[in-house]
Amino acid sequence: MERLQGVRVSRPRRHGAVLTALAALLLAPSALYGYKIKEFKPKPAKEYPAFQDFQNIILAASPRLTEEGVMELFDTKKLLAKQIMPVVVVIENNNDFAVRLHESEIYLVGSDGARIKSIPFDQVLLRISGRRDVSGSSTRPDVLIRQIGDRKMVEDFEHKAFGEKLVAPHDSDFGVVFFPLPDNGELAGSRLYIPEVYNISKDEPLMFFEFDLAKGK
Repeated sequence: MERLQGVRVSRPRRHGAVLTALAALLLAPSALYGYKIKEFKPKPAKEYPAFQDFQNIILAASPRLTEEGVMELFDTKKLLAKQIMPVVVVIENNNDFAVRLHESEIYLVGSDGARIKSIPFDQVLLRISGRRDVSGSSTRPDVLIRQIGDRKMVEDFEHKAFGEKLVAPHDSDFGVVFFPLPDNGELAGSRLYIPEVYNISKDEPLMFFEFDLAKGK
């Protein structure tokens, strides 16, 4: 506040502008280096080393045991560090009827014969974000975004997770299934086991699928 020829003149304060500029500088690295959604297009199922062709359905798997392989799918290096192995599963349906497959019906069978269930993508997100308690996890995107704090990461994992696939006649699809990383980091003797692929037209299961997963590493 100054007096100019007997008149009080107020000069605008610049504190707000300075704080805004500082905030922008602090946020700039986050915006520049934030999570980036990776575009991924799978190969035809038979081009993967680990696959099975049966009943006019081809199921293939591509386990990711290296940082480079994981980074082709997701913009994070924390999966393997948290002992989580992503597996790309491709399904090609060459029948004249649609088929259904849910990720809960996809198992990793260890070299000791133990059947290992997959890890839901919401629990995967909570684990790599440092959450110790994942019992209260939710698949609702709005809840996950609040818990994880990164919208793009949540959207990417949700979009790529296998979930439930309804594959039309003479069509294909893919998704990522998450399993605990083997203790020794090796897949020798491990298999992918799918007990039920459903024929939607007749609402009945087809024969099971089981094939060596170590070929795909």
